[in-house]
Order: sequence, then structure tokens, then C-alpha cells
Amino acid sequence: MRFSFYLNPQTPGPEHDTRVLNEVLGQVDLAQRLGFSDVWLTDHQFTGYNVFSDPLTLAAAISQRNRGMRLGFAVAVVPLRHPVQFVTQCNLIDQLTGGNFVIGVGAGNSPDEYAGYGLTPEVRHARMEEFLAVCEQAWAQDSAGFRYEGAHYRGQVRGRIIPRPFQQPRPQIAYATSTPTTLERVGRLGWSLLVGPQEYAVVASRLHYYFKGQREAGLTVEQREKAWYDTGVLRQLYVAAPGEDWRDTLGAAIENYLRASALANTGIDDLPREDLERRKEGYLKNWLFAGTAEELIERLRPFAELGFGHLMCWMTFGYLPDRVVRQSMFRFAAEVMPALRAIRPNGELREQIARSPAGATRPDQPVA
Repeated sequence: MRFSFYLNPQTPGPEHDTRVLNEVLGQVDLAQRLGFSDVWLTDHQFTGYNVFSDPLTLAAAISQRNRGMRLGFAVAVVPLRHPVQFVTQCNLIDQLTGGNFVIGVGAGNSPDEYAGYGLTPEVRHARMEEFLAVCEQAWAQDSAGFRYEGAHYRGQVRGRIIPRPFQQPRPQIAYATSTPTTLERVGRLGWSLLVGPQEYAVVASRLHYYFKGQREAGLTVEQREKAWYDTGVLRQLYVAAPGEDWRDTLGAAIENYLRASALANTGIDDLPREDLERRKEGYLKNWLFAGTAEELIERLRPFAELGFGHLMCWMTFGYLPDRVVRQSMFRFAAEVMPALRAIRPNGELREQIARSPAGATRPDQPVA
């Protein structure tokens, strides 16, 4: 198992932006020294849910500051972008990293983010499908250029996209989805899958559809291994010191995070206490893994046994002080990383999931 340092740091306000950005860059430096192999960046704007807003610019900076770390998006909200510009920027990052780059994409759902671009979330899936089709055209074309014309994007490239990507024919794509039909499609295309804060049974069910798509497409062993390499599971993590009550340490951060998340994802800027407590219950069950190193190892063990080779570690959230984040990072690297790396995947378990969709729903319904 390898470990990514996942970046989605909240900012309390404009007067804190510089401090938070500098702390995050310093934490990435520390993550590299501690043995985190990747940095994965998310994409949120306008609400303070994310301090950097533009993952492409930050990824380019990290590529030169932290050479050798693999970079990925989890995810870039591509319906808010232009496909030709996106391909151009991703090709440049791919060159800057020497091909050590993954393009994670998703549709997003924030009303405020869509409103900022004069769009509504209702159009996101149609825009995303058209966006990806134009991207594939751009990666497939040579210097002769190409024309694209659809409901949402239209234009003509006279010439070629510069630079070309380092990876051929394009960087690896990772996709975040919860719908069985789309999960199967992601598997068929040989893309990687990004798994969010669902309980283990739901994760297993999603993998069933993903593996089904790979099997039906007849992907080679090499193609399946390439897709699985960047298939990752994301969790917020905090490793407590012996004798520490992590609920006291994280109490304010948890509420800060839940309020920021509600604003960013649903537009709720005044979260009632009853709603906050309801959200907190699910958050503590499936999203935040906090406790001693031993407790985290046991909570993460099922994913290691399932064979996930990529754990995205979200350790900066809810305005946690830099000192607290760094102490947790040190404990995670010293105690949790080695234990998870030592767990051997259970091949029979993966085969069982591939055969039987635990908790699966009808093909036209989301699994979540």
C-alpha cells in the first residue's frame, strides 16, 4: 500500500489564506520526507472549503517543489472548465512530472460553484460527458487539429495542443462515481476508480460493478493493474498520542469541517444543531478515522486486505493547527504505514466481490 497526502484544507477567511497556504506547502514537504508517495488535490471554490481553489496551478508548483511525488486530482470538477484549456494544462503538468500524474475527474454538485460560472448542477453530467469526449479528441489528434461541436462546447483547433503529454496517448484517468452503469463503464475503459466515504459493504459493491466492466471489456492483466494502481480510497485521518482524547483535540475541527462542507456541497450557510449532530454521526462512522495508531490500523485493515494499494490520507481539515497536523503525520508514518504495508491482500476476497455484488442495487440506481 502506498499513501497519498490529500489536500482539501479549509480557510477561516481571507486574512488566513496566506498562512494556510504556507502551512499546506510545508506539510507537503514533510509528507515527502515521511514517505508519502503522492499528493492528490481537490477542486472547490468560493466558500472557503478549499484554500487554493485551482488544483492545476498548485499541482504545477508542487511538481517543481516536491520532485518525484506522484500528483493526482481527486477530483477536478471538469464541467466548470473548458476541455481544450484543461488538456493543455494537464499536458504541461504531465511533462513537468515526467509522466508521474493522474487526472481525476468528477462532476461536482455545489450550487455555489456552479452559480459562480453561470451554470446549474442539473447540467453537470451532460457537460461532463461532452467535456471528456472533447478531451479524448484533443489527445488523439496530431498537428492537423480538430473540430468539436456539441451542446456545451464548440470550436476548432488549428494546429496541435502544446505541449504533447509525456504519457502516451494521455495521462491515466481516474473517475469518481456511484452509479453502477458508470462504474462498469469506468472499468471497461481501463480508468482508475476513486472511492469516497462509504462503509465497507458499499465500497465492495461498487468494486463489483467496476470489476464487471473490466471483465466484460477483456482488459489484459497489465491494463487492469495499471487501473488498480491509482484506484484509491479516501479517509480523513487523525492519529492520537497515547492517552490523548482525540474527541477533545478534534472537537472544534469536526464542527468547523461539517459546517464548511454543508456550505460547499449544499449551500447551507446556517447549519442547525440537530442537522449538525445527524451529519456528525455519519461522518464519525465512515469518514473520519481517528484514534490511536492501533485503532486506525484495525479500521483500515479491511481496505488493505481487499488489496487497495492506494490510501488517500486527508489530514488537514477544519482549521486544525499546523502543529497538531504534523504530530499526527509523524505518528501515522512511524506506526500506521508500516503495519498497513505488511498486510497481505486477500485474493479470495476480491474474487468473491467480483462474483457477488454485496448490497448492489438495480443498474439504473446509485449504490450509495
